[in-house]
Amino acid sequence: MTQRNPFTPAFGMEPLFLAGREQIIDEFVNGLEAGFGDPNHCTIIIGPRGSGKTVLLSKIAAEAGKCGWVSANVTAIQGMLNDIVEQSVLNGSEFLPPKSKQRLTGLSAFGVSISTATVEQPALSWRAKMTEILRVLNDQNIGLLITVDEVDASFDEMVTLVSCYQHFIRENRSVALLMAGLPGKVLQMFSDKTISFVRRAFQQRLDKVPTEDVKTSMRRTIEASGRTIATAALDKAASLTEGFPFLIQLVGYHIWKQSPFSKEITALDVEAGINSSIEAMDQMILETTVLELSELDVAFLKAMALDTGASRISEIVRRLGTSSAKAGQYRLRLIKQGVIEPYGRGKIQFALPLLRDYLRRHP
Repeated sequence: MTQRNPFTPAFGMEPLFLAGREQIIDEFVNGLEAGFGDPNHCTIIIGPRGSGKTVLLSKIAAEAGKCGWVSANVTAIQGMLNDIVEQSVLNGSEFLPPKSKQRLTGLSAFGVSISTATVEQPALSWRAKMTEILRVLNDQNIGLLITVDEVDASFDEMVTLVSCYQHFIRENRSVALLMAGLPGKVLQMFSDKTISFVRRAFQQRLDKVPTEDVKTSMRRTIEASGRTIATAALDKAASLTEGFPFLIQLVGYHIWKQSPFSKEITALDVEAGINSSIEAMDQMILETTVLELSELDVAFLKAMALDTGASRISEIVRRLGTSSAKAGQYRLRLIKQGVIEPYGRGKIQFALPLLRDYLRRHP
């Protein structure tokens, strides 16, 4: 009988052992415990696809629950504000004593609860509904954490949320706002003058996980699930991930499934698993990322792909036959989108693992 594959490369699923994000989790949770006024209460997590933003939101929300906070976890899509109200009521009611539950139930007359009954009462604004929910929760010394995934300032509801959050803070409400998004989307939100407040939020950029943390996470996952892996095989598997959270789970998943009846994951398993992981990474992350870029941005990346390591900006300018100013625009845009990153003075490198090879294989 085979052991269940413990690696989870599916969207948003929390891994058995989360690698390299302990500091971000601790800082935010410590901020919640510090109480009203801590700057961590408004934080934005920034990272490219596959960097573990959604998993991190889920993990922090779970930790917040242990500190006595209620969480309303949503994605920035149409209907987000109503979802926040419903999640606040559903997740908060069980923590409140009977008297407060009755008070919350009374809010159904104004559309705050999830009841579908038609009531002939004037509708309250979203801010008014949330103010009442926060008042009831705060009276019981319970804070509310709102997490928003895939932030997008083009949604009017996103602007409404951030605008109202400012008022909640001015009213001394115990509420925290944790957001996550792609670098380009976050930049758009910072540029929106109607919600300039969000520029003062704490920013947590998801860097690559250190190699030793990757190896520790993969080994612990494998051994906790009843198997072993040779050190050399583990080193090779961890090296391919380049500290990218999605690849950690993807590579682990594929090396595990090669010989599921075997006690040990061998070098041959790792070799075969790496090939499968590269194909999956192409389809799930890299192809989507490249398709969202302009032709000129892709041309810039292809010029970088000719190098084996970091690229000099001056050489990219020469290859493209363009001006330094134009190349600088592409560089800045790609950095903001999390596709490339600075590498010392006058140099850049790919931020997404395996992107260089992808570009070479898809000219």
